Amino acid sequence: MTTRLGLLGVLLALAPMASAEMMCAGSPGMSESDQRYLEQRVLSLDRAVRGAYQELPWESLRVSDAQQTVGNHPDALFAWVRDETRWLPYDGELRGAAGVMQDRMGSSLDRALLLAALMEEAGHSVRLARTELPTQALERLESAWSHEPVARRPDGPVEMDLSSASVAALAERLESDPGELAESLHEQRASADARQTRLQVDGRRQAEALTALLDGSLAAADASQAVPADHWWVQRRTDDGWSDYDPALPGHSEGDRLIEAGDVERHYPEALPEDARHWLTIEVVAEQLEGDRLNEAVAFAHRMPAAELLGRQLHLELYPMELPSPQSLLDGSVDLDALPQALFDQEQWVPYLRLGDSLERQDAIMADGSVVELGSDASIAGAFGEAGSALGEVSVGGLSAGAADTPPELTAVMARFHTEAPGRETDTVERPVMDLIGPARRSAGVETFDVDDALREQRAVELLSTLEVLGQTTWVQPAQLAAWHYEGLMDNRQAALAGTYLGAQGDDSFIGEALESRSTRRLVLDQLAAMRLAYSPYPERVALTRLNLLGYVTLMEFEAGEHRRREGFDILDNRVAVPDGEAVAETRIAQGALDTLLEAELAVETRAALGNTARAFLHDLDEGTEWRHVASLDGLVALDWQPDPDLEAHLAARLDEGQALLLPDAPARDDAPTWWQLDPATGDLLGYGRDRRGQFVEGILTLMSAGDNAMGAVGMVQSIWDCLFTASDPLCCTQDAAAQEMISSAVSAGLGGLAEAHDINIVIGRELVSGGAFDRLNSAGISQAAGDVADAGSEFIVDSWGRCN
Repeated sequence: MTTRLGLLGVLLALAPMASAEMMCAGSPGMSESDQRYLEQRVLSLDRAVRGAYQELPWESLRVSDAQQTVGNHPDALFAWVRDETRWLPYDGELRGAAGVMQDRMGSSLDRALLLAALMEEAGHSVRLARTELPTQALERLESAWSHEPVARRPDGPVEMDLSSASVAALAERLESDPGELAESLHEQRASADARQTRLQVDGRRQAEALTALLDGSLAAADASQAVPADHWWVQRRTDDGWSDYDPALPGHSEGDRLIEAGDVERHYPEALPEDARHWLTIEVVAEQLEGDRLNEAVAFAHRMPAAELLGRQLHLELYPMELPSPQSLLDGSVDLDALPQALFDQEQWVPYLRLGDSLERQDAIMADGSVVELGSDASIAGAFGEAGSALGEVSVGGLSAGAADTPPELTAVMARFHTEAPGRETDTVERPVMDLIGPARRSAGVETFDVDDALREQRAVELLSTLEVLGQTTWVQPAQLAAWHYEGLMDNRQAALAGTYLGAQGDDSFIGEALESRSTRRLVLDQLAAMRLAYSPYPERVALTRLNLLGYVTLMEFEAGEHRRREGFDILDNRVAVPDGEAVAETRIAQGALDTLLEAELAVETRAALGNTARAFLHDLDEGTEWRHVASLDGLVALDWQPDPDLEAHLAARLDEGQALLLPDAPARDDAPTWWQLDPATGDLLGYGRDRRGQFVEGILTLMSAGDNAMGAVGMVQSIWDCLFTASDPLCCTQDAAAQEMISSAVSAGLGGLAEAHDINIVIGRELVSGGAFDRLNSAGISQAAGDVADAGSEFIVDSWGRCN
């Protein structure tokens, strides 16, 4: 440890730290007129966004607006659900009423929940009815819907209006140059068309090559769909009792029922039984090495209905309990040369889960691997009490484990995601947050494994890693994607104004508060969710009948004095259904290949794309490099390359579970082996990389990306840790990163100058489901304006502060 801390000391000694009164050299440098101009641009953008947000077609997105459009009469509401939504073969509540509004499909319960919600909005009293679904009734359902496309689309394209008059009017609202805006929007549409063509070609090549590689081994694949056991419908209270409304079949009217006889249960929509719902449970598990044994203890467990995940992102972190607050890290009141030792000396961490504005936390994980209950210490209340904030300084005393002859050690922290669904076994996906042992040694035995100071340092840094997850229960409408982006822009208005003030005044007294108040939504996860259907090779055949989990991971690593920070997508579960039952395995293979390709499309730079399975596979197709279908351990041995021990143990475990692997004869990149994992029984496919995650997680080489996570103490320590290794002045570096974050990310909300997210909307050229088109021109123009403001703000910050790295 002494050598590593000495290295940090040398780095810091070479760069005297700025005091709280001395910001980075040259600041403040933004003139008063520049500050007013930038503030005005932010405020004008905010007004435009709020107007566009109000004008979105909410009647196609929200239950209350749909009810206002359809009316109050129960027959009209029933007819709308019957005709505008379709049945899917799965049990229980996955989407809920709001989810069915999104992609207009669902189980009998989900559709009944939507109808019940519409009727309650109109003032009617309703309840739900439930009975067993006999085989004959199931066959009637399947026959009635077998010829209906899954993703329903209206006739004819809906193009963006790029006429001179429309662009000029938009430019006036956004205070933009009409000529530059028109040129940008035309370039954007051309780029979107090119992307669509490229992804279609690449996706088709992948699917054909993978099918050929499997050489008919999927011919006997079980293509059966989930078989629902129950049927649900709505009953409305009338003067004479209760009247049935069952939208199961297209020809049904009031009083018609799919099932006329049988035992019937009745439930109110707000009191569904647990066994009728899909659930997600998130666990954080501490692994303890005690002697030659490994013990596990759950430090955090949170269970929530899948339907409540719609539009929500989960952010999982471990909070180091004795680190300083973000404000003190940014204003220079903390001696940064003491930060590494403070980090290495951490003895306790608290896992917490952000769900929007709320914060969930339970027990603490100790350095000895034990899990202890948190008390009512005032410092904890300060950290986690007010407004659900995790940003206060915290210090917990008296929780250390008692001394032992051979002290136990914390060797791993795992995040586990359990998904439950009616009629299915619980599925579990695990991801390591920190792992000192690795799969190979863990399977071979830990009798001789010791945790030394170097591993303790590695542990402390790895525990700064974070995982963000979007639970996807529905396909995403383009208008909903725009709504999320607009909300991000509106939520970040205050942070953007704070950035302009910081750049002009050099006053960082409120920077921590401004960072905390900004939206933490990872918008590329929203884009991935939308693009999965927008670019699907079978958009009118695939459906979601189970909870999918799309992840984004930031990994912090420190080994032998070397630091690395890496981030990228990590899809946890991407399994789709094919309701028509035709070519199920082939369709799933094509969809899984596309999902992996989209990971690279959204998050991987061209130079690093070979770390993505889809890109590596396409590269090898061009180069003539062969891939192999491996179904047994013997196939692993026959490869022309040897996986490292941890990867070999991981692959062997997947083979033992009955999964098949498609691997290259020689990896396109020696440091980034990639492979496809395939379920031969279903055709479910996903690409994996060396981290044993949904794709190889690429290194982030640019300093300013560190600011992306600078909205909390963990994120600020991530930023400072980068700065300690890459900058001559770590404090200036961190302040610069925070300022860049508040201007660039906060203003643009990740949309970018050419609004890549809205390529999706332009490419589709029409809604994915029935309903009117929203104003794509307005959406694309606002995205362009946000990028312009972000660029202008970044330029001012750079000119004022300079680059500190």
